[in-house]
Amino acid sequence: MHHSIHSYNNYTSHQLATSPYFLEWVKFPDAANNAFWQSFVTAYPDKAVEVDAAVDIARSLHVVHERPTALQQREMWDEIYNNIGNNKLYARKRPLVYIARAAVAIGVVAAASWLIFRPGNKEVNIASNFGEIKTVYLPDSTEVTLNGHSAITYRKEWANREVWIEGEAFFNVRKSVDQQFDVHSNGVDVHVLGTSFNIRNRRGVTAVVLNTGKLMVAASAEKKLILSQPGDMARYDSEQKDLVQKKVPVSKITGWQQHKLQLDQTAVADFFEVLEDDWGYQIEATDSTLLNKKISGEIGMTDKAVLMDALAVILDAKVTQQGSTIIVTPN
Repeated sequence: MHHSIHSYNNYTSHQLATSPYFLEWVKFPDAANNAFWQSFVTAYPDKAVEVDAAVDIARSLHVVHERPTALQQREMWDEIYNNIGNNKLYARKRPLVYIARAAVAIGVVAAASWLIFRPGNKEVNIASNFGEIKTVYLPDSTEVTLNGHSAITYRKEWANREVWIEGEAFFNVRKSVDQQFDVHSNGVDVHVLGTSFNIRNRRGVTAVVLNTGKLMVAASAEKKLILSQPGDMARYDSEQKDLVQKKVPVSKITGWQQHKLQLDQTAVADFFEVLEDDWGYQIEATDSTLLNKKISGEIGMTDKAVLMDALAVILDAKVTQQGSTIIVTPN
């Protein structure tokens, strides 16, 4: 396909970031597309800032807004082969249009990062701030990685290997031949001798996902599950008193450790909850239909400016930030 540098001179950074040939250059650079985009910047030096911003967005974000039907998939592959070539990245051209009116604003309380030794009850409390990922080591050398706005508590006298958690953490438990390791979270007890797993407790739901080893998850004496394969999840709803088991991709659950959000047909409402619970944002959107839409992909969270641009591309909306509040406005 022939490309002209002049056809991109009016593109914004968002439009560039979703342009197939631009994405091809960012993801699969070669001599031809390197020369093309260098020529573009040379011809339009005032667009250099837009190009740099678009590169940041494209590197941070690759999202499929809706899972296509079988027919749509065939049509998409036909277009890939016809217009871009095999093994090239494809970005859907149709804009995502699903913003209507309805206010969604959930208050969150900022938490400071702290380490407190309580002399009265001899407990150690370790917490992370919003958006902070913190790694700590327990007295037995067990490694715990805390997600943003999360906390663990354990007794200073480490007679029994017991930890209480609020929020989300990944445990890499030091093996012990004669002492099990117990994690307690919102009515759920996790018993393990030596393994690694992720546990998340938010909004009354606790989810435990096995990475390696084997563990038992108990919500009561009658409700117990054995997790023995990587990706086994035990999910407990404290309101429904329901403990169920399912299978999930481990990488999508633990991506937060690399400051990335992994989305797999995730409802926008659930995505917004993660931004609120882990990162301390408040979301103000307009249109309830937006919240039910599902998106897939990966979003980098290390750069707030890039995050705002990525959200605008995903939601096909104007996204602005006022303090800790993200405001989503229809285009």
